Amino acid sequence: MSKQTFPPEPLTNVFLLAFAIFCLAIALSIAWVLGFTLFFPDGALAGHLVERADIIRAHIDYLMMAQFLFIFFLLFRQYAVTPPVWVVGACCFGAFFNPLSFLLRGLSAKPDASALPVEPHFPIQAGISFTLTTVGFLTAAILVAQAAWKSRSEQG
Repeated sequence: MSKQTFPPEPLTNVFLLAFAIFCLAIALSIAWVLGFTLFFPDGALAGHLVERADIIRAHIDYLMMAQFLFIFFLLFRQYAVTPPVWVVGACCFGAFFNPLSFLLRGLSAKPDASALPVEPHFPIQAGISFTLTTVGFLTAAILVAQAAWKSRSEQG
């Protein structure tokens, strides 16, 4: 029996996989916290959850981002795409910081009614994070589509 060997995985793809695992670990940790506080609503941990709905949003968003990262890792591997570092960086930045905003909101005390409805720094942070996420994932999708089209053309 011969042992099948695969070419080494590009470092950018390995980083994408590692970050997908990291986001999944965060999502699972949040799930444990939500489950624990559901069964012990009067416990010390439950007292830190100011807005449970935002914590649930963060959990779902981290799960979704982990799935995107896993999917793009597998697609890049399938079509032998080595994405540019900036694409992986943009995807990972957004995959971490977009859900983090929900998590921080769910753990923070609500501002007084007289306070500004949105923190002054939030629009800038959100704009950067949303833009990087959109550009990163959209570019990743374009890279995969180009590779798939090229692969189809070479076969036909």
